[in-house]
Amino acid sequence: MQLTARSHRFRAGVAILFTCALAAVGCGSDSEAAEPAVDLAQLDVGGYATLPRELGAPKNKDVPRFVEAQRLGNVMPLPVEIDPNLVYQPPGTVRPFLLPDESHPSPIHRWIKEDNFANDAKGFISGFSATGSSNKVNSLAYTLSTSVLIFSDAKSATEAAANLSRAGFYEDDKYPVEPAKLAEYPEAHVRYQPGMQVLASWLATDEFVIVTIASNWMNKVLGESDLPGLSALSEKAIAATNTSLEKFEPTPPDKMMENSIDPDGMRSISLRRPEGDSFLNVPGTYDLHGSLHFPTDPVQRRQELEEAGVDRVAYDAGELYRTADAESARELMEKSSELNRFFRSADSPKGLPQATCTEYKGPAQGAIRFYCHVTYDRYYAFMGAEQLLDAQQRISAQYAILANSE
Repeated sequence: MQLTARSHRFRAGVAILFTCALAAVGCGSDSEAAEPAVDLAQLDVGGYATLPRELGAPKNKDVPRFVEAQRLGNVMPLPVEIDPNLVYQPPGTVRPFLLPDESHPSPIHRWIKEDNFANDAKGFISGFSATGSSNKVNSLAYTLSTSVLIFSDAKSATEAAANLSRAGFYEDDKYPVEPAKLAEYPEAHVRYQPGMQVLASWLATDEFVIVTIASNWMNKVLGESDLPGLSALSEKAIAATNTSLEKFEPTPPDKMMENSIDPDGMRSISLRRPEGDSFLNVPGTYDLHGSLHFPTDPVQRRQELEEAGVDRVAYDAGELYRTADAESARELMEKSSELNRFFRSADSPKGLPQATCTEYKGPAQGAIRFYCHVTYDRYYAFMGAEQLLDAQQRISAQYAILANSE
């Protein structure tokens, strides 16, 4: 697995794409017009595959662990469901994760050192993090990152919660860390870094460890302290997460390799992420709720996806949405590809005039430049790339895969 920075940029670009597109007014496309017939043989797909793939059984132990983390993401509460002010989800943040040396590390390690994680978390399988802020400007925001770590058994989880709570905080030489308590969860291990306005907690429950990190950068900048506020936010996060975990049945470790890595067939009809793209957030599928961990504005995106009847989303070379029907797919594409002052029209792919391509010309750093969108029956897909031709070839290949899947 090649770990590069590109998926961070793709995810950031995707977030920008939806933020800008959903803020636009009016689309101006005619969804009632009959789509022209497509000759698949005439599409320019470059070197990309055009046939559905059979993923088969897991090839290594890491794949089913990531699938387990993605299943967990489908039940994890969104930050905005914990606190209605946490409306912004930072782009490029890791959601499903393994050990720090096996994948990009969890957002936990934005605040807490990862050096001894593997030794401190014996029996760890995988985890999922949900991170939200009250403002996209960090100096004006407070942030909550809630993670759930899955362990092989309850004993391992209990031991890990205690061990992990002893890890060092960043800048703890300058800003000391002290023990703290959560009144609602006296069994939790809690540590507070007043100088950075960071409160972290570790709570074992069955074979899970719930890790909450509440921070208030604005208070840090102002030199103010609000331990009660951070504690209340942490307690709300634990309560919501505990409730969500009641809906999750972990896979027994000895059955992990038997689980399908593509239970709904969505990845088999999605374009494979090529080597050279990054795997900051690994390929996988989510239900509607799980997919809402990724956009920067989950509230607005939820409305769009619910209106389209989306029930599954696959993340691979791009994103593939399964909607209620063909009309819903077209409407979702129109809303997601609207033009505005930052998104300009670009040429459609050769032989695929119903696809829409756009070029991003805005101030956001790290944004992907070109995006292409298309629908096929009840599916809506989009791709991003630095070169227009690459984006066109990717979306053409995705269209061909969907057409060839029938």
